[in-house]
Amino acid sequence: MTISMPQGALEAMQAPVKAPVLLTAATRWEAAPLARALGLASIGDGRFEGRLGGRSIVLIKTGIGAIAARQALEGGPVAADFGLALGVGLCGALQEDLRTGDLVVDPREADLDFVVPLRDTAKTLGATIYFGKILHTDVILQPAMKRKLGAEQRAAACDMETSALRRWAHGSPLPVIALRAVLDELDESLPAEAPGGEHAAALTRYAVSHAASLPALIRVGLRSRRAMKTLSRFLKAYLEAL
Repeated sequence: MTISMPQGALEAMQAPVKAPVLLTAATRWEAAPLARALGLASIGDGRFEGRLGGRSIVLIKTGIGAIAARQALEGGPVAADFGLALGVGLCGALQEDLRTGDLVVDPREADLDFVVPLRDTAKTLGATIYFGKILHTDVILQPAMKRKLGAEQRAAACDMETSALRRWAHGSPLPVIALRAVLDELDESLPAEAPGGEHAAALTRYAVSHAASLPALIRVGLRSRRAMKTLSRFLKAYLEAL
């Protein structure tokens, strides 16, 4: 007896299974635009899920800093469930030639199958991308310190969460790549103190107590929006190309 199958079902059986990808982003200003661009749905507790390019995508909003990121990861995803982890969001430039919206990638020891599509996607989109070390910092760095660390560490940029993602994945075969968009350039300053939360009440309290800093914060917000638009577009194309 011959059993026939619909062509679509046969192709689905023959297609290789694509491993799920884990994304981590610190704040809602980073996670929300990425989730929209990738078509991910919020399922609560800072977690977004969906499918893109035939693979499952999970995005975790960790909170700012290594401690918050570690706590979010330890209480959530399992490294063995994923084939790639990407620490995504914004970073500070540690080199003169980096501009707001430029992309910085720190692939460490990730397989070339994950790294080459990064370069190819940048070429296709005409995006500016740099491959180099992304340094961990626990505080917002001001220009003098950024310049000093960039020279001493030969690092391209800095962020606050990728190190926690790497420590969480350590000991597993899960490759971790940092993929960041530059927010502040080498000689640009950010407000030394960030709002104490992401909700309206926290933002209002910050505005009242830091009135002199509001123009700078507004400028940061506009740069952040522009950088995240570039990163969101790039990440979507990269994940589709894997």
